[in-house]
Amino acid sequence: MTDLTRLDMVVNIRFPGNRAHGIQVAAMAEALADTGLIVDVVVPRRFPYRAMDPWAHYGVRRNFEVCRIANLDTIDMVSPKAQRVPFLVQSVTFGLRALARAAVERDAGILVRDHYTTEILVGGLRAADRERIASEVHNLPEPGPRRRRVVEALKKLHAVVVISDGLKDDLVREGVAPESILVARDGVHLARYAHSPPVEEARRHLALPADTPLVVYAGQLYEWKGVDTLIEAMAHVPDAHLLVVGGDAQNLPRIEALVERHAPGRVVLTGTVPHQAVPFYLAAGDVIALPNSGKEEISRRYTSPLKMFEAMAAGRAIVASDIPSLGEVLVHDRNAWLVPPDDAHALAEGLRHVLDDEDLRERLVEHAVEDVKPYDWGARGTLVAHFLRDHLVVEGH
Repeated sequence: MTDLTRLDMVVNIRFPGNRAHGIQVAAMAEALADTGLIVDVVVPRRFPYRAMDPWAHYGVRRNFEVCRIANLDTIDMVSPKAQRVPFLVQSVTFGLRALARAAVERDAGILVRDHYTTEILVGGLRAADRERIASEVHNLPEPGPRRRRVVEALKKLHAVVVISDGLKDDLVREGVAPESILVARDGVHLARYAHSPPVEEARRHLALPADTPLVVYAGQLYEWKGVDTLIEAMAHVPDAHLLVVGGDAQNLPRIEALVERHAPGRVVLTGTVPHQAVPFYLAAGDVIALPNSGKEEISRRYTSPLKMFEAMAAGRAIVASDIPSLGEVLVHDRNAWLVPPDDAHALAEGLRHVLDDEDLRERLVEHAVEDVKPYDWGARGTLVAHFLRDHLVVEGH
């Protein structure tokens, strides 16, 4: 047995890309490398980001390497509705190539971030090699055969990293040993928020009204993110405007239609922006909204949103859904104002209450900025690195 000195982060995503998981992977690769590990981010060779520089794209230091491995990628050749089979083919071919790499390069620990690749590695490697695999779990499939296969694979590992108490509770209930599980919530680059511009400067730069109350939402436009409820709520906050930062083209038509119905002329949709620009957009707001839905497990109990930690660090008051996943960090009337999820009227009431009370906003901000300090990516990297060193067994060549 040898000490853990090398780590492959095996992640089946476009890298770089415009989704939060890429931000998380880059931040963690940087943080883990800062602990002394030699880190390779192992990703599929996919169109269209092959020529982009991931370190510049994510604004992280070049203290880790990126290894792109071949796979059969035809996902973007078909419409989104027809992508299920191409996705499965891509996932399996990437998993098999990752398996071949793991079978040869046996002196590295392996941290896997998707269920298909975890299953392939656990099923394809000999028992001794499985002792150097850890899985980072961000969600679980719906109950059924697929979920049972995922859980059976996780049971065979000595190290499982999860991002919420809800995920740990479900895995323990389904038979994963609690001592093999580390809860490590997501994080934020606190240094990027150390010198946020004043509201007036941010709004002037973004050509936003100087004197109008402004609510900011930053993130994807998936329905479970609760943006639909937020836009509906804006109909009941008539004096305020809404800035929606980010989002993909596939969901944009639905959001544009909601804006026309509920708050025409009062919502600005930026589309995708560079991640390093997000602090500037957040700085323009009086209030940051985290309206996550409570209808799906991924939102209600599993998520640990990067945007929650960024909102806390941004120095702006937060109005958020009162759901267990957010409640692991946010506390009502301390560092955020919490409202029932999926209720546009309750969300509007919360927004109006916080917008109208400057003393409340200042108090929420003061506690949020203090409470987010343990969630810097560097602290998460140190926590995860210690856990992996304690639980993984690397035999070497």
